[in-house]
Amino acid sequence: MDDKVARAERTLSLLTTTFLANTEAVKANISLVLDTVLSQNLFAYIDATGVSVETAKRYTSAVQKWQARINSLVTGKTSETRMAGVLLVKHTALQSPQLLSENVAKWTTSLLGVLGKAEVMPVLIATLQTLLAFIDAVRDVPMFYRDIISAQVPRMNQAILAMVDKNPDLMSQVLEVLDRSATWFPTLFRPSIDKAEALCLRLLDGSDMRNSPELCEQAAKCLAALSLAGGKITAEERWFQCAQQAMGTIQQCIDHMMCTGSDAGEPAQQFALPLLADDFAVSIPQAADRISAMTEVLIALLTQPTHVDIPVPVDGILGIASRLAMVPVRAGSSKNARSEYDLIPLLTPQIQRASIRIMAVLAIALGSHMQPYLSAVARAVTAINTRQVVSPALNVALHCLLQLYIERYGYGFVMHLPYDLVVSTADDICVQQKTKAAKVTMTASESAPSSKKRGGNGKSRGPNTFGVIESAQATHIHWDDTVLAALKTVLALLQHTPTVFTSALRTRVDSQVLTLLMLFAIGGMEMPFASRQSDAPHRALLYRCLEASILSPDPWQKAILPHAVSAFSAGLADPSTAVRDVCAEALVTIDPIIHSRLPAQLREPDTKENFSNENQVSWMMSDCDNTSIDAVLSGVQADNQSDDEDDKKMQVADEPVVEEVKRFKQDTIVPPVVKKSTVVPVVEAREYNKPLHNQTSQQSAALPPQQPTTSLFNTPAPPAQTSAAEVSDNNDDDDIPDIVMEGSDSEYE
Repeated sequence: MDDKVARAERTLSLLTTTFLANTEAVKANISLVLDTVLSQNLFAYIDATGVSVETAKRYTSAVQKWQARINSLVTGKTSETRMAGVLLVKHTALQSPQLLSENVAKWTTSLLGVLGKAEVMPVLIATLQTLLAFIDAVRDVPMFYRDIISAQVPRMNQAILAMVDKNPDLMSQVLEVLDRSATWFPTLFRPSIDKAEALCLRLLDGSDMRNSPELCEQAAKCLAALSLAGGKITAEERWFQCAQQAMGTIQQCIDHMMCTGSDAGEPAQQFALPLLADDFAVSIPQAADRISAMTEVLIALLTQPTHVDIPVPVDGILGIASRLAMVPVRAGSSKNARSEYDLIPLLTPQIQRASIRIMAVLAIALGSHMQPYLSAVARAVTAINTRQVVSPALNVALHCLLQLYIERYGYGFVMHLPYDLVVSTADDICVQQKTKAAKVTMTASESAPSSKKRGGNGKSRGPNTFGVIESAQATHIHWDDTVLAALKTVLALLQHTPTVFTSALRTRVDSQVLTLLMLFAIGGMEMPFASRQSDAPHRALLYRCLEASILSPDPWQKAILPHAVSAFSAGLADPSTAVRDVCAEALVTIDPIIHSRLPAQLREPDTKENFSNENQVSWMMSDCDNTSIDAVLSGVQADNQSDDEDDKKMQVADEPVVEEVKRFKQDTIVPPVVKKSTVVPVVEAREYNKPLHNQTSQQSAALPPQQPTTSLFNTPAPPAQTSAAEVSDNNDDDDIPDIVMEGSDSEYE
């Protein structure tokens, strides 16, 4: 530890006595000193433990000399020394909170003194940034509130507002400091509210909207922060008044453009802005710029964090957005033949983009509270979608608005949209194709004159009558921001409201997506590498649309799953990592659709024997606690053996019955052979036990028809007959007799 502290002490002493010794040394070595301070933590050993007394004393002396030197640089005579002093004070305070707490009052006073002098721009910018860093560091520390915050913040506000008139180029830094000061210390900022508001409105009159839109956005944020500072009225009343004035100013600009009066009986509240020019050719563009500036104010008011609950006039704000969306439509249908109306179509994209931004901020700021107003938003979107003027920027903004509302509100918003808007969204994903003409080369036999034979029809015939095509047509896809925004909207529709597409439209969307993917696969290798990398977001979005279409299929549509699998498999070889990741994820997602798994199957019911054994084992185990497992299993085996013996006995008892059935079958099918003499069949003893009608039927079935004793003709000798035993041997060994259906042919065989 002593070595580290000693090295820091030597470095600080060297910087103070050598590199910052005088003005010339400061000019030459300021960059080296700043790099050393930023790279080495030279102020980390203040009040460190484990350091010898002598080393700590030398280190403390070096730190004190460093503080004295940078304080003298802040109040130096030249701009270079003051710039070096401001930067070194800032980085010293950021590295050592202890030094900041000891010297913040003195350093703040010195920096405010720099603001009051006629300084160059870099010194003033560095001073403002350093003051802002100091105020941010001590604003939550109660011990500094009285000496630093209460004493220095009002003074800083007044000094900054007075400095703007002398240095207009510092407007951006001044607005940032005023915004932070009004947000952090609203009570202390009240004495400067009027001057700060006048400064913001000077930038929001529309004159600087085209030249510096970022500056107008900062002025709108600062004005929104001032509305929460309070003053003579509460913060809620001041916020509501500022919103009403912004809407009134927009209303006055719309009335001026349309040459109409206000709809309300009393004039709406407006900001104190300069009047528009008398010449309509000049005032209409001014009104459009002022509308854009007041739109920034409404956006800042809706997005500014508030410490109190504020009622938002949604009806009024949404009414203003609807009127802005309808301005081109009203101008086109107006019967007034003013030549100034020709300027409105040129300003249509700017005016309608302001309407789109207001509706988008309402959805972001209010969330579910916008549910009752979705129909009004849908009507405004439909008015913008008329597309009287072709503007890619307006189309992109409209698709972004649709995507936002579809993702947030789903069917609650889509149900209010006309179907033509969905169709136009699907049409926007069509990509313009730039086709390179095929190169045709004529052969030598055609280019040079030669003698050719003529056929019977008078036409020349030669070996080559057509040109040779050297290369096929090369089709390149021309992407633009409108296609990308339309694909995002289609993706949102497929993910959240897939049933909004009809079967025909869904088929067209899927075919268009597959066509674009195949076109890139065909012509992608001929494109330069930079073009393939710039088109990677479009291809990734196409694959996502294809995946969403598969996951939410149309029941009346032909399956595109085989084509999608081929497209995703081909996408795994895409040069872009993002596209490959999307394709891999899609293949994993659709794998359960391709190879569907069966649900869990129930097992077949167990046999009665296993159930009885389980019940017996459980009963024996519960009844006899001391019974061993072997005894239980042996008892079960004994029961199984007894069951097997009973089965064998039943089989032995059934054998005579089986033999009787076999003999009955033989007697029925093969009757005994009877010669010329009448033979009475022998009835066995077992047949006397049968009923009488059974015996009679059996006898009649066994006797053949009798022949007369005197033969009229010489009959041939009968064929050799086989015995019943031989017949029985030829029969099958089935124990079940053959079943002869009554009335069948086999009954009489």
